[in-house]
Amino acid sequence: MDDTDTQVKRYFRTHFHLAAPLSPGRFESALARRIGSPARRRPILEAWKAYLGAEGGNLEAVRSFYQVLLSHPKERLEALVYAMHLPFIELYLRVLPQTLPAEGRVLEVGAFTGALVTLLQEARPELEWHALEGVAEAVRLGRARTGEAVQWHEGWFPEQQNLPTMDAVLLLSCLPEGYLGDLPSTLEEEAYLEHFDLLRRLQGLAGLLKPGGLLVYSHGPFLGKNPQAVMGALEQMGFGDVRLIGEGEYAILTAQMPTDLLLPVPAPQVRPTDAAPVAVESNPLPDTEEIWALLEQGAYAQVLERIPSSVGGELAYLRGRALWALSRFAEADEALAQAHHPEAETLRVLCWAELEEYPKALPRLEELSSRGGRYKFALGKVYLGLGRLSDALRQFYESGLPEAEVYLKSTLERIEERVLRLFREGDWSEASRRVEFVEDLSPELLTRGLLRVGLQSALQQGLWGRAARYAQRLYVLGESHGALGLALSGLKVRSPEALDGVPLADLKEVEPYLTDAVARAEDATALLALGLLRHREGRYAEAVRYLERAAQASRGEPAGLAYHLLALSKRFLGYPIQEILGDHKRAHAHRAYPVRQLFELAQEALEAGEPVLAKEFLGRVREAGLQPFGEIEPVLKLVETLEGPWEAFRMLAQSLKQTPEPPLEHLELAYRLSRSFSQSQEAGAVRGQYLAALYNAGQALGAEGLLLAELARNPEALEVLYDLAEHYERTGAYQKATEIWRKALDIAYYWEKDLALSREILRNLLFLNPTNPELQLYLEELKATSRALATLEGTPDALAGVTAESLMREALPRFHGEYLMVVGGHTQLRSRLTPILKNQGLELDWFDSDSHAAGREVLRRIQSRLERAHGLMIISSYVGHDLSEPVRLEAENLGVPVYITPGRARGITGFLRAVAEFAPQVFKQALKRG
Repeated sequence: MDDTDTQVKRYFRTHFHLAAPLSPGRFESALARRIGSPARRRPILEAWKAYLGAEGGNLEAVRSFYQVLLSHPKERLEALVYAMHLPFIELYLRVLPQTLPAEGRVLEVGAFTGALVTLLQEARPELEWHALEGVAEAVRLGRARTGEAVQWHEGWFPEQQNLPTMDAVLLLSCLPEGYLGDLPSTLEEEAYLEHFDLLRRLQGLAGLLKPGGLLVYSHGPFLGKNPQAVMGALEQMGFGDVRLIGEGEYAILTAQMPTDLLLPVPAPQVRPTDAAPVAVESNPLPDTEEIWALLEQGAYAQVLERIPSSVGGELAYLRGRALWALSRFAEADEALAQAHHPEAETLRVLCWAELEEYPKALPRLEELSSRGGRYKFALGKVYLGLGRLSDALRQFYESGLPEAEVYLKSTLERIEERVLRLFREGDWSEASRRVEFVEDLSPELLTRGLLRVGLQSALQQGLWGRAARYAQRLYVLGESHGALGLALSGLKVRSPEALDGVPLADLKEVEPYLTDAVARAEDATALLALGLLRHREGRYAEAVRYLERAAQASRGEPAGLAYHLLALSKRFLGYPIQEILGDHKRAHAHRAYPVRQLFELAQEALEAGEPVLAKEFLGRVREAGLQPFGEIEPVLKLVETLEGPWEAFRMLAQSLKQTPEPPLEHLELAYRLSRSFSQSQEAGAVRGQYLAALYNAGQALGAEGLLLAELARNPEALEVLYDLAEHYERTGAYQKATEIWRKALDIAYYWEKDLALSREILRNLLFLNPTNPELQLYLEELKATSRALATLEGTPDALAGVTAESLMREALPRFHGEYLMVVGGHTQLRSRLTPILKNQGLELDWFDSDSHAAGREVLRRIQSRLERAHGLMIISSYVGHDLSEPVRLEAENLGVPVYITPGRARGITGFLRAVAEFAPQVFKQALKRG
């Protein structure tokens, strides 16, 4: 594929969103897609018809058409003009750069808004470029687009004034404008010169183009062209070295300006002698043979004059063919519909394709495509319009028509865009399949872009043979991707990040390709591979040079690998540790390091006096937690040093939550760290978990020592008092338990002044020793306080008529054989409460923490009984420990209600109150199961 055509397409797609050429017959439909309102389209269509019907050099019609187009900047209607000229612009860009003189001034006549002159200036920037345009709005846009690279002049050829003498003048697709009315496809020589007034208008070159200067002429996409007529006129006027470049529709004329222009004398016209008028018999319908002859001559306008629109049969078919040749497809379809002729119906299908009625044309064209030629070409257009790019490409290629070349290139570009999108989305197999389809159709159709995407897709799928084939094609074309592709396919690696695992000997084998890729285009992957090779060889200074360039040019994981290797190479060369750590930090940003390696880098950064950098490395370690580490003490020590004890404690507490059976050493460490925040909720949870672990390990004395130390540090801590009282109950030291509960009662009553809490603690004391007279005094004092509060606040007395016996059994519901399971608590609590609850009608299974340690057999027994349980209660001091968590999850899965006792008032009273609160859910579950 021609690089110039691709450059032109890319320019117009970028600046005008233009992807394909436009036939003048489809101008109205293309305009309707950009402007939906018929009222807004009407002035443009009127100007368009006036432009097409202009005769005798009507430049006002030309000016009006371009002015109304440029008055809609939002819709970018200027793109429609360039779309109609697009194949010729590609032709000019292929021919003119090498045809123009080596130096001097060049003038483009009719430059419009400057797209062509911009592309020519980029191709030949050493020339001095000028542009002549008669529409003021177009001149303004052109100046803004080209800047100082092009000098703009407002005026019309050949009436321009005050222009410097030029070394070359380009009359490209401009002279026919203003003379487009009533034009056949071609004109005879004399008719051509007369219709376009060419001899007079070319006199405008005098004084504008220096003698010996270059004239370039092209008729463009307009009807009526006759290159031989223009060549004859130029020779008659004295131009030298007149040449014709190209053939058929796409032709360019070049000539050398003479010293003096000659004005040819027109040949005398012989007038016939006057004769008596001959009566001609009027014949409203011409002979079909005569019309066929006119069609062969290209006299389509005469055909339309001779055949009325209302006629049918073969004449309607001939009229339709003339309209078809003039690109008036809608009118052609109407005429052909009246013919009722098989060939007319076939031609109608081609009209539908041009009118973009693709679903209507598709079935018939698929039948006619076996005829080849224009039918395959039309079918390709239909497929293209329907988005079936592969089918369209096949038809354009198989049609073999020259005019299909433009559509072939456009389709390939759209296929390339779609394949690139598929590759970016990760659909490598589909991207590779489409590239392979183009290759199967013809290897010559593969563009550089398709070869690159095909190479990358093949590498990602491990198709080494196909990747090597595409790489070889790119290598022959001089692409650095080709050399790199040959290296990667030879190494059998899918991507640059896989190079790290390639043996040194294999890398040495493909070193010439890698060096070639770097020499051609400084390819990032090749730089990375060479840097890796030099690092493996121990040539660290060279490795640093390659890897620094690779890191700057790469993205994602390849950049991370480059920075990582760069840091290792610099470490061998003795670079400052700060620079090495900086490269490691950048490598981690592109490709995440393992958590252990980040921890080691954080330690190294701290030792090097870079605490900020150490914190950056440590951030990922904190997010990952302690699970990746076997020894957690060094990690916590580093976190405590850099982030403080709270962050170290938080990490450890989070790790304990995620560990089913945390070691006692970890719990002890967490307890030690929590002492600075002993009042926090997290510290309380850790303390409870540590206590439970001590009990499970049989270290009751250790648990007692811990609680006594806590109490010495904070004598008013009710939670510690509760735990210590339960500990003494657990060990059978009831006298000590009574003392602790009494101390808790004093704190709740006298310190916190919480009457309800005091009442709950008093119930615990009554259960321990119901006949103690001191407890009766406490009860009387509480009742007196309650009466005083009721009088003061005007509320009912909550303790009126309460006795020790009623206080012990108050609010305890009556059960009727409901089955309750309890997990947690100590043996003394279970032994004291089980008879009371059974007397209330409750069937009970209690797995206390003293008698039932965590184990598979115990868990299996509990979970097997959960299926018939009406409720599950978990003692709060046991929540989150080895036994309760899996039981709770199983109960929730079975739909069994779960109640966790509140931790503020534990012991006997707390449990009884919890049973009373939980009873409605137990009743509901029992009713549900019938």
